Amino acid sequence: MKKIKYIVLVLLLFVCLGCGNTEEAKSEISTDASSDYSLDEAFSFRNFEVTVGSDISVVTINKELSADNNKKVLRVPITVKNTGTSKDHISMFFYKLFDESKTELLSKGSNFDDSLDYAGDLNPGDSYTKYFYIPYESNGKYYIEFNDLAKKNNLIINVNK
Repeated sequence: MKKIKYIVLVLLLFVCLGCGNTEEAKSEISTDASSDYSLDEAFSFRNFEVTVGSDISVVTINKELSADNNKKVLRVPITVKNTGTSKDHISMFFYKLFDESKTELLSKGSNFDDSLDYAGDLNPGDSYTKYFYIPYESNGKYYIEFNDLAKKNNLIINVNK
């Protein structure tokens, strides 16, 4: 019984500490040159070969019931190939999106059917092309950070639309 009370107390402490942070999300992006990649350059991430394409466009969200309706986003292609031996996918928890000031951005992929955010599993050897949907406010640099806790891979996108 004491163990259960201790576990509940620890969980409550974690929840309370996490609830107090309401500041805007700022994050450090790794600056290790060996982990920086360019558009159209393939790199390995977990059990995948990943290529973020340069055919970037600005699109407008057209969902009347969405709070994001009529907002502009960058549509950035990503091709993913499963190089592993079992079904797998890149979870939305393995990457973060940032603007030029290194403020973390929330993906707008829930407004689109072809978003990487909700892509299914890939069989070994299979690939697909999906898209990041990044909030677009102005031209400049945007960043995508792939992070599986063992390694960070950074990609810089220079936007001039």
